[in-house]
Amino acid sequence: MAPGRAVKIMTTLLDVLPGMALRLSDVSKTLSRMWQSDAPHGSAEPSAFRASQMNLVLQFGLATPPDEAQRVFDQAIEFAQVYPCRIVALCPVKDANESLFVQAKLFSQCYIGPSTRQMCCCEALILGYPVNAAGFLENQVSVWLESDLPVYHWLHRVPARRIEELYLPYLKLCTRIVFDSCIEGADYAKTHWPKPETVMDLAYARLLPVRQSIGQFLSSYEPDALIAGLARVECRYAPGADGEAANLLRWQETCLDHCEKPGEHPDEVTFLAKPLAAASTNELEVEWQYDGGKKNFLWAHAKDCDGVRIKADFGKGAVDFPQHVKPIERVKELAEALFF
Repeated sequence: MAPGRAVKIMTTLLDVLPGMALRLSDVSKTLSRMWQSDAPHGSAEPSAFRASQMNLVLQFGLATPPDEAQRVFDQAIEFAQVYPCRIVALCPVKDANESLFVQAKLFSQCYIGPSTRQMCCCEALILGYPVNAAGFLENQVSVWLESDLPVYHWLHRVPARRIEELYLPYLKLCTRIVFDSCIEGADYAKTHWPKPETVMDLAYARLLPVRQSIGQFLSSYEPDALIAGLARVECRYAPGADGEAANLLRWQETCLDHCEKPGEHPDEVTFLAKPLAAASTNELEVEWQYDGGKKNFLWAHAKDCDGVRIKADFGKGAVDFPQHVKPIERVKELAEALFF
């Protein structure tokens, strides 16, 4: 190297995420002995507390900021504490060559409750992957998975175009694929998934308490009262909640379709998602508008709190009352998307 020449060191997500650095060739043997230890007489070894139920592949895209990658990785680890699994975190490397893939990381930790009988042990393999290598997932990731267990795949900031070009052959083998439309935008909805029924949006999973809130209230009314004269359904959202709004709108459309009786031809209903006014203090709003203006429904969720306000009149008198809608926990959000 010429004297005085600056050396540019490229930091990747592989450098940022926690774990013990290993050569790829050492990963398998390290895993095989990792949980074996000399436990005290009468105590179980850590290996007794890591009966994996599944594999969770967490694939990051190049646009993932380091702090965001850490937050998502932490969520996967929290999930593994409740639903034992092997995590394989894939960190992208641009303009890759073979020398960049001799290193990996192995993260492992045991979490102990009030007694050792409440201990949970989890593990995560953190690997670099070449963003332009079509066969990497199908040919290489399978080596690191626990055999005979289902594979769940979490996509985070992986461009939809690359998924279509490179990764669909592998993804069609997965039990469930999850992503977050609040992060990915609308492109994933246009992707030609080989099995669309296996693809789930985390934004929809986060709406579970919201769907329960609206559904429980509306269930007290006859379906005819809800759909007769309905002209327009709006879902309005604050910045960053567009994914939730789109999912909430589709859910309402599906539910209202089920209210129709076979053979009926109801009036055309307009479904629209749009941003809230800048001055609004709400995070999400749902409003139903009816012909003639004699009926109405408004559900509004305030920003930065669990407060919800419902105002409605379906022809039997106006109601106006508050509700409490607690946000879904991160682990339950991921479980809802993966399993339901």
